[in-house]
Amino acid sequence: MKTTLILVAGNLVLSILGLALFRENRMNHKLRDFEILNFIFFGMLFLLISLLHITEIKIDPVMTSKFSLDFTRLIYNMEGNIVAFFQSWTNPFLDYYMVFMYIFGFSFLVYFTPALYIFSKDLKALKLAIIIYGIIVAVAIPFYLFFPVNDVWWASQNYPWYNGKAVAFRLEEIWPGITNSFFSFTTLNNCFPSLHCSISMAMAATAWIMGYKRFKIAATVIALSIPVATLYLGIHWFTDVVGGELLALAAVIISVKIVGGT
Repeated sequence: MKTTLILVAGNLVLSILGLALFRENRMNHKLRDFEILNFIFFGMLFLLISLLHITEIKIDPVMTSKFSLDFTRLIYNMEGNIVAFFQSWTNPFLDYYMVFMYIFGFSFLVYFTPALYIFSKDLKALKLAIIIYGIIVAVAIPFYLFFPVNDVWWASQNYPWYNGKAVAFRLEEIWPGITNSFFSFTTLNNCFPSLHCSISMAMAATAWIMGYKRFKIAATVIALSIPVATLYLGIHWFTDVVGGELLALAAVIISVKIVGGT
């Protein structure tokens, strides 16, 4: 309960600060009825996509037990000890920075970005962000259900075939008690592609495409930090990161073409 309150309060504070620092009024006229309906529609679409992701998390254990699929060893054989390297240069500052970026930075980009575009009265930016978000989630879900890959730290500690360097679940070590809240929004085998990397980079891209002078800088810092954080904390494989970034690139390219034609 305490952890949940910290997460809610932290994200609320960041959102308020974000609106104060990054909001830009992109519409000088009073909102017309059809524009209001569009804002409501895409806001609801964002919630529906998020609900779809949560639904996947709920049914994932059922699918895993039914099909018994596991591609973790394939990923390990491809990349070896890359993640262990990222845990070889830890220090207290990096510990807290990486946890902050992974937990608060990611949720800030996911949930604040659409909110920023709504408060900025920027319908085109909102459309772009939601379409990108929808494409990423729609592509990722089949992988999570039918190409399950377990977290690096879990693989390191539980598979007899794992003969590389040990990888720790540093998120729990740095923030004891975060595990329950963390696994409310993911599962052990929802690794490839990394949604943290994909969505954060895609949301930063929307800020650049739409020309948000201050937000694009902050979003870029967060989006570049998150891939490193996933490896530093022992959660994702390097392959997950690459897959997530490629998915973000594809989603942005497709979405720009869609929105550009509206």
